[in-house]
Amino acid sequence: MRLAGRHALVSGSTKGIGLGIARAFVREGARVVIHSRNAADCAAVAKTLGAAAVPVAADLTHADEVRRLAAAALEAMDGRVDVLVNNAGQPRVAPSTDLAEADYRATMDLNLTAYFLLAQAIGRHMIARRRGSIINVGSINGTLAFPQRLAYCVSKAGVHMLTKVLAIEWAAHGVRVNCLAPGYVETPFIQGLAVQGILDTRKLAARTPLGRLGTPDEMGDAAVFLAGDESAFVTGAVLTADGGWQAYGYL
Repeated sequence: MRLAGRHALVSGSTKGIGLGIARAFVREGARVVIHSRNAADCAAVAKTLGAAAVPVAADLTHADEVRRLAAAALEAMDGRVDVLVNNAGQPRVAPSTDLAEADYRATMDLNLTAYFLLAQAIGRHMIARRRGSIINVGSINGTLAFPQRLAYCVSKAGVHMLTKVLAIEWAAHGVRVNCLAPGYVETPFIQGLAVQGILDTRKLAARTPLGRLGTPDEMGDAAVFLAGDESAFVTGAVLTADGGWQAYGYL
């Protein structure tokens, strides 16, 4: 029960990595705000997690909705959010010559701007209380360039730097800010791409030194570490959880 008594908000937590993090937080004793754009999905996931989970729906591509989520989370958690996980995001795969401006902007709005606005809104309360942990979910694409993923790679690189700037600004106020950077994780999205023939998960596993993809629950365990007291002297860090993908440079 490493997060007993903590209140958390996990954006994009009805599936994939976000759900893995929410499950881990509840398991470790936290109360958690479950979020997605779809109210029915939020309610269904919150029901499976039990009384510790509270559903709040919001479309984070709109700034006013981001601020509404922050306010609703604070209200649901009795005015206190101890842990914020910025996780909601979307990939965008297209040749850079064909990437529509609207798609580029939508990706940046959700993957980066929403992270800033939510961290700002919740961070003000954390600063006032002189305590808090913010975890921004980045990606190996924050440092590694993949073709036809310009908007996604740029947004995740921004997440990594957002993390570091907020960390050094807010450290004196007792607020830690870190980034969790997953590699390929076996989420419904990745599984769907495999079914469509867009990704070959066997090749991805072979490219990974540990020989497999990660799991949402493993990302949840990493987030518990960053959220809890075991990482009390860790801030401004990018914790890479990629099975050795970035370290591997051999043919």
